[in-house]
Amino acid sequence: MFNLLRPRFIPAFPPIALLLISAGSIGFALYAQYVQKLLPCVLCLYQRVPFYVVAGFSVVALLLIRFPALARAVVYLCAATFAVGTVIAFYHVGVQELWWEGPAMCGGVQSGAGSIADLKAQLMAQPIIRCDKIDWTLFGITMPTVNVFFSAALTIFCLIAPSRWMKK
Repeated sequence: MFNLLRPRFIPAFPPIALLLISAGSIGFALYAQYVQKLLPCVLCLYQRVPFYVVAGFSVVALLLIRFPALARAVVYLCAATFAVGTVIAFYHVGVQELWWEGPAMCGGVQSGAGSIADLKAQLMAQPIIRCDKIDWTLFGITMPTVNVFFSAALTIFCLIAPSRWMKK
């Protein structure tokens, strides 16, 4: 019974888990954006990038599973990627909590308009999504705050998993 809960040697487990977690996270973000109509700010979009990168890395790790040292190295790259994601999410939390200002792109429109009429048309067509505005919470916790802890936990998983499941 306990052996089912604690696999001894499943080298493909970390890459498969990372692929499923990344795909699920991206799927949730897209669901929130397109179904729930929660439009993302620029920092929200930046927070998605590590999940796309890890999805790609996990496919590479699966392809390299016959070369355990290389597959482990790719999972360690996933740890670095999630660490960057943790920093981005923490930065977004700081912007939401007004600890510091966000980038110029938060709440403004980057325009290449040639005239005032073109600029007005762009402004009317594009909603302004502020990075410091909180649109969604779960028990008072914002999405970026959830992502800080989620990405940090995934960083730790990626640091532990290769030595635990990807041994030769």
